[in-house]
Amino acid sequence: MLYMKGCYDKEFDADVVSEGDGYVVLDRTAFYPEGGGQPTDKGWLNGVVVTKVRKKDGEVRHYVDAPVTGKVHGKIDWVERYPHMRYHTAQHLISAIMLDKYGAETCGNQIHADNARLDFTTDNITEDMQAFVASRFNEIVDQSVPVKIFMTTREEMLGMVDERRRKLFERIPESVQDVRIIEIEGVDKCPCAGTHVANTAEVGHMTITGIMNKGSDKTRLVFELAQGQKV
Repeated sequence: MLYMKGCYDKEFDADVVSEGDGYVVLDRTAFYPEGGGQPTDKGWLNGVVVTKVRKKDGEVRHYVDAPVTGKVHGKIDWVERYPHMRYHTAQHLISAIMLDKYGAETCGNQIHADNARLDFTTDNITEDMQAFVASRFNEIVDQSVPVKIFMTTREEMLGMVDERRRKLFERIPESVQDVRIIEIEGVDKCPCAGTHVANTAEVGHMTITGIMNKGSDKTRLVFELAQGQKV
């Protein structure tokens, strides 16, 4: 899974190693399979359209609208992928602010190309809270904070983060010892397998567009991003 190290890889070469009902499995791929609140990548394999990508039974399955065999050249639909990267990094940033300032944990999220939503373990997000989150978020964006991706061990990571963030790592099965970390320098460290931008300047300013009560101790925040720094 090339995106685990290279989120900006738009094209790659690979071999088809197996086929199924409408899909192929490659020996390497830059396509992100839907999961963790992030939508599937789309694109092309030798010009054949990849309609969706799913991870199942340990395989990354590329669903195609025509047969593909042998050696392939893959190309990511960057127009769709890049907004997902911006919104995913934004989600981490909002989650970190809500956790640090209000002790509210993220209990759900869904990213789209033009908006996203997060669910928090709190019975309300007041107007004052919204104003603080938006102001702090935009401040960090303006500071052009680097976003780093690295691998570490479960044990090392638990020693690096504060008690509130340890819960995030405790959700990962104990059998998983190598953990991929997304670090917004000086702001957050979080386990994640998704794709992200390299600097908060790329994210753009955030506007909260909706707050909804979703039941006992659960509130949804919906937001949109302005255009960030282009890469």
